[in-house]
Amino acid sequence: MEHDGLNGREPRLGSRHTTVTGMEPALSRSFRSPYGPLRFEGLEAPPVVGRRCPLVVLAEYSDPNAELMRLLAESNGYEVRRTRDGMEAWRLARALEPDLMAVGPRLIGLNGMEVIRRVRAEQDPAIRRIPILMTDLLYGQQAAREAFESGADDCLQAPYEIPVMLRAWRRVVAGGWRPAPLVALLNEDLRIAQMALSYLFEARPAGWLEGLDEIFWRLDPGLRSCALDALSSQGAEEVLSRLRGDWPSAGGGTAGV
Repeated sequence: MEHDGLNGREPRLGSRHTTVTGMEPALSRSFRSPYGPLRFEGLEAPPVVGRRCPLVVLAEYSDPNAELMRLLAESNGYEVRRTRDGMEAWRLARALEPDLMAVGPRLIGLNGMEVIRRVRAEQDPAIRRIPILMTDLLYGQQAAREAFESGADDCLQAPYEIPVMLRAWRRVVAGGWRPAPLVALLNEDLRIAQMALSYLFEARPAGWLEGLDEIFWRLDPGLRSCALDALSSQGAEEVLSRLRGDWPSAGGGTAGV
């Protein structure tokens, strides 16, 4: 059902769909913590514009996995809308404009890769640029490559520890680095980070060198060397000079997201 011409979209503060009437209820004086029993200090959801907490569309086939992920996410400050249906995941993305989509490869109807491709093919740039994390990849680097080709920002290779999942959600929501899969260069699994770097050099999406310039000093030292070698082989001397000039002095740490 459509309401007030929103075409199924959920109004959100600060968006073009928000209408202020002056009749909105006052905020309650009671305060409820946004965190739950499985909170991990330092890995909570980052702040986002226009919402009290990040909204996540979780597309996961397995009920037990989804319930655990939901409990962990909600305990750490996320709001979660879960589905096991690929078509519904795509519709939720269009209706809600979430701050993150966490998409598993196996779903009812559309599979995870197809969901990502549909979101990336949207005409509305707000939908097309939704951050997407591909979860529970089981088949190694080739699956990660396919996810990046489909438009995923980052991937999680199963199995993984709970803190790894929470850091990945936080990284993709807070990072804002584009084009995809630029943020995957910060993946804790160096194999996935290397696959992302290889894809970027081959696909050369618009703005990737500028994005690499912004994120370069945060990279794993080995990955930085790979990037420099690849740029050198391509004769990108101007980019090389800029990247080397932007390196922090010895002893400077890499800041986590």
